[in-house]
Amino acid sequence: MPVPHRKHIKAQLINLLSSDGQMATKNVYAYFVSSWSLSPAEISEKRDGRALYENEIRWARQELVQEGIIEKPEVSGRAMWGLKDGVFIPPEEYDEDTSMPLTEGTLKKVSVNAYERSKKARDKCLEVHGYSCVVCEFDFEKTYGAIGKNCIHVHHLVEISSIGKEYVVNPEEDMAPVCPNCHYIIHRRKPAFSISEVKAMLKANKSSKLTPSGAA
Repeated sequence: MPVPHRKHIKAQLINLLSSDGQMATKNVYAYFVSSWSLSPAEISEKRDGRALYENEIRWARQELVQEGIIEKPEVSGRAMWGLKDGVFIPPEEYDEDTSMPLTEGTLKKVSVNAYERSKKARDKCLEVHGYSCVVCEFDFEKTYGAIGKNCIHVHHLVEISSIGKEYVVNPEEDMAPVCPNCHYIIHRRKPAFSISEVKAMLKANKSSKLTPSGAA
């Protein structure tokens, strides 16, 4: 597929760094090459002596740096990309591109800082946990019918980049199905909220609505 519009690249970058944390430049490039399924011809296409797709990703990063969402290279390190500490992602910046896979961080293995996303890990997680959100219990198929079958995000309970050593994912213990709404809230904070924290938010908000007005 062709390289997406820059606004979509920006949304994908925010999504990626929210999910996986700080990443090396080469791993960001590798992720997008795989995510976009770039052909050899698209990978080799040049602009100003650099691969076109790399230029577009770098420009997207630069715009996010200027907007105060991604850390400046002199702070994060020129070979490292990451969101600013404590940054809350504005809703308008979380405009998730529909070309992105539903998975949000599935992987097979992490060696040092090389990240690999794996459909097998995602599938195993869903085989164990099912397709209902573990936070709010939303089920796409029950709500939308057949078109919603197998629709769900998969969330890494521990950010991959924080592991810092060779690691083989356990889909049953390290991953969980979450709906896009809950996934969005989870990543509204850096580091991400835990599943239990978001469940507590739902419970507290539900309780406040049930409390009669003016009650002590």
